[in-house]
Amino acid sequence: MTINTTTYWFFVRGLMREAAHWEDFPLVFEKAFPGTKVVTLDLPGNGVHWSSKSPLTVSEITELIREQAKSYRDQEISRGVKNPDCYVLAISLGGMVALEWLQKFPDDLKGGVFINISLAGITPFYQRLKPRSWMPLLNIFFTRNIKTREKKILKLTTSQFDISESHLKNRISAYQRHPATKANFVRQIIAASRFRPISNKIKTPILLLNSLGDRLVDSSCSTAIHLKWDWELKTHPTANHDLPLEDPKWVLNQIADWIVKIKAKR
Repeated sequence: MTINTTTYWFFVRGLMREAAHWEDFPLVFEKAFPGTKVVTLDLPGNGVHWSSKSPLTVSEITELIREQAKSYRDQEISRGVKNPDCYVLAISLGGMVALEWLQKFPDDLKGGVFINISLAGITPFYQRLKPRSWMPLLNIFFTRNIKTREKKILKLTTSQFDISESHLKNRISAYQRHPATKANFVRQIIAASRFRPISNKIKTPILLLNSLGDRLVDSSCSTAIHLKWDWELKTHPTANHDLPLEDPKWVLNQIADWIVKIKAKR
């Protein structure tokens, strides 16, 4: 008997960002890849887990993220699917969590897409977080008005994204439902600064996407990871940090090409 299977993509955002900040990208992704179910996973301290204390290590964060995804894998296994098709797409801090996930539990996922990721021990801190972004980030940290703060975040992380009133309204609503704390912001910064990947290359296929116009993370960070582990790298010539918002079509095209390649190698 043939079992109709679902391909799961687990989406993980970065520092103090939640599922709502993907905007409509999960829906666009599902339309682009029929038979796919996107599951947005919130880091502890973010989104639906806003009241949780964010752990001080990426390893602990990863355990909690993996637990969120476990029910979806188990559901497919219970239907007789021995090795469910599960992938992860993550941005920035979410990429560190996804990498730790793949390092510790390589059988959980068939592949990962890391967007504008940076790793300590591979690139220096001033490339992992550009010095010219330090003051804007500090300003955002102390901005109390939700609308003003979210507008500043979008201006810092996107260059060509149309910041509409509806987007800002949705983000205000998201914060009112899930009021993330400044304490968790600091805890996540600490976790990111402490994280060190294992030295050996993992066998799971990885696609790196980065942006030459990234105002937060230098594009050389992804390049250094590519050179170290020979993971496939695709670079957007103009986009800023939040690539899925800036140019979703480009992101989808790169993933589509990559999926064809990795399936051909199985």
